[in-house]
Amino acid sequence: MTTLALDTSILISHLSGDRFAEETDTFLRRAIENRSQLVIPDAVYSELYTGIFLAPDPKVEEARVQSLLKVNGVEVRASKSLKVARRAGELYSRGIRGKAAFERILPDFLIAAQAEATSDEFVTWNDADYTAMGLRIPVLRPSKA
Repeated sequence: MTTLALDTSILISHLSGDRFAEETDTFLRRAIENRSQLVIPDAVYSELYTGIFLAPDPKVEEARVQSLLKVNGVEVRASKSLKVARRAGELYSRGIRGKAAFERILPDFLIAAQAEATSDEFVTWNDADYTAMGLRIPVLRPSKA
């Protein structure tokens, strides 16, 4: 069984019905059919809750998010190791040194490091950004996962 870590962008695409929503939904159906294990790092869960608390009706939005996770069998993976935090710091420091106008923020590196520690592949709509981090696992767009 392949374990796929999902970035926030995948779940937000489905919830918002953005221009990637159809392809995102196809990916989620394919992942279920292939019996892939879908997981999200706890930092992704935090980002989802940011949207919930900013919504006009947080209770309704929370129900939508929880339904999406349940229907797709998405498991929240909490970081239980300081190795993940250390790896995130390592990746972030490389990014800071490598680019003057670095666009990713520390939570993105925590997401990446945790995905790397718990999954076989990382699925995101921001593949170019995460690929540039130098992860040890493949970083894929939904159409390639």
